[in-house]
Amino acid sequence: MSQSHKSQSPKIIGGTWWILRILLYLCRPKNKGKKRIMDTQILKLNEPYEYIHCNGSIGLHIATMIVYEAKVNDNGDYELVTHSHPVVKYRNRPSGTVWNRAELTDCTVLCREDNKHITMSQFYDFVKKSANIRLEGKDEEHDLLTMNIAWWKFTLDMHGIEIEWPMEKVEGGKQRPAFEFEVGLEFEEAPEGSKFKYICYDIQYSDVTPLYVHFGFNTREELKANLSNVMVGYYSMFKDHMFRISFAWPIETEFNDVSEEVNRLEKEIREHYNDIDV
Repeated sequence: MSQSHKSQSPKIIGGTWWILRILLYLCRPKNKGKKRIMDTQILKLNEPYEYIHCNGSIGLHIATMIVYEAKVNDNGDYELVTHSHPVVKYRNRPSGTVWNRAELTDCTVLCREDNKHITMSQFYDFVKKSANIRLEGKDEEHDLLTMNIAWWKFTLDMHGIEIEWPMEKVEGGKQRPAFEFEVGLEFEEAPEGSKFKYICYDIQYSDVTPLYVHFGFNTREELKANLSNVMVGYYSMFKDHMFRISFAWPIETEFNDVSEEVNRLEKEIREHYNDIDV
């Protein structure tokens, strides 16, 4: 389950209270010129560490760097600002790396290193946040969804993080692996200046586990090809599971018949997915 980051009990290096007092003293209002003083502190975390993600990156959160910034403002009063940046360890780097462009509150926990499993809903959240960063203000990044989804799953695979298949309830209170994945679609005109006329994206249409969809298109033929590739992408990435994807829509649009046509081709697409590597 996706959740905002909650740090573990840290081991504090140095006296935080004395650091703050010294900074505020040096930056007290009697200073005539503008002063700006910075100091840092490392808070080490306890094992087992947690995998976190932010801005499209995944790392093992091993510590937090606290940056204290004290300065005199235009009114001659002192201000104290703090920033918390994760220190992470990558799979192929033994030392820690500071995510200086990310605040700890912006990060989301995926899992712990001693239990490397996430839900399909967490995967959806991870992909959506990561893809939005790539898509924001970059029209050329509206590539076929399958390539983006395959890449994000590959990044999880590199860290040994597995996606748990969702379960659904059946009669008698028992559970079985989910089979039906109905993806709600919505269409809108692309922003002015875009190379696309329309944007297609998923919406939370029902209680079924969501699958991420987001791409631009110009023609009905492109829409059909992209929706077909959505199916191909998911069927190829999750070959070990038997399931069926269909598309639905909350309101009538000029593209509903295209979605219906792809739904009719679903069985043919699914039967061939084992021969396709993404």
